[in-house]
Amino acid sequence: MNWRKVNAIIATSLVATLLLGQEKDDLLAQTKESEQIEDNVGAEFSALSNSDYISIIDSLRETEPVVPSNADILSGMCDCVSGARILGYENEIFSEMDNDNKFSLRFQIMNSVLFMQFPLYEDIVEKVNGETAIPLDKVKELFKEFYGEEDFIPDEYENVDDDYYYPLYADGEGWQIIYNKQYYDNDEYFLVSGPGFYESNGGDEEYLGCADILFRKNPDSRYGVTLLCGRYRDYKIEVASVETSSELPKSGDKTYSGANLVDGDNTTVWAEGVPGTGEGEQIVLHLDKKQPVCGVLICNGYTAGYEQYTNNGMLTEATVDFGDGNVVTENVMEGYADEGFDAKYIADTSRTRIGLDEPVVTDTIVITITGAKKGAKYDDTCISEIQVY
Repeated sequence: MNWRKVNAIIATSLVATLLLGQEKDDLLAQTKESEQIEDNVGAEFSALSNSDYISIIDSLRETEPVVPSNADILSGMCDCVSGARILGYENEIFSEMDNDNKFSLRFQIMNSVLFMQFPLYEDIVEKVNGETAIPLDKVKELFKEFYGEEDFIPDEYENVDDDYYYPLYADGEGWQIIYNKQYYDNDEYFLVSGPGFYESNGGDEEYLGCADILFRKNPDSRYGVTLLCGRYRDYKIEVASVETSSELPKSGDKTYSGANLVDGDNTTVWAEGVPGTGEGEQIVLHLDKKQPVCGVLICNGYTAGYEQYTNNGMLTEATVDFGDGNVVTENVMEGYADEGFDAKYIADTSRTRIGLDEPVVTDTIVITITGAKKGAKYDDTCISEIQVY
């Protein structure tokens, strides 16, 4: 036997084994290092405070808007947030909300899953004993990817049984929605901002402020992002002055001037002062500066009380000229009034939003009465408030 050859083979094998062992050790070390980096990244995001997030949001708002390739995804996820009605004027970190608010968000997420509003696993929904169900592990994964849920605890209204999640179905009366979304981004985050409104099947609308919803870019999520936090910013566009083509003369201590349209008081009113219902009469709003504008919210009629509302005329249609050829004509809602209704309730049901598809930069808005109906006693067309957003 050639022992020299055998020893060479053994030596070669030992070296190979040692090298493989070293490679394995190196691979394990790299894996641990990678896991540590991921843990540190997760800790970094979880350690951020509300004030940190607000600083990030404010910084992004100072940049130019972009048109991201994933705008549909971001918009759909924002619609889940606004539909859940969880935004307030204090910034809300979604993964840290109480479980009632998390349940509201999860309800909207599951509706989006079932209606396939944006990309999801094709096999996420199953049928179990004839019912629509989703395996619980996939649901947990979905919630973690969507808004960072680390410890899913079912709400009392969520049906979880035998490792399956059974979605709920319901149609709420009121909802919130964000219009005219603008997108901002940097290396780590996306921000979506836009005017938010409360709406209902009854047609009533209320401006809630400008929504700011922050996302973290997350390649591990099927969406490429994860929701972080959001709020309504108490933002209002100021009207410096109002001109009108006519107004009803003062009666006692009551005035009917254009200034009443922007005084924040639903019991005061502008009334046009020409014979008939005032078709063709105009209101000119002069803003305090040139700025992006998305639309106006008109509180129709004399909403101070039942008699004033029913006795006087109101709009049925208005044309709004935002400048540079941006003209919108819309029907204007008639609200609800009964003898027991106060001014706030009548006003809440009498608002109509007339908006643009894209914001325009302007300092002047012209509103023309293009349709009106007379009241039970008077044909003076009245408007209680106009808000620019």
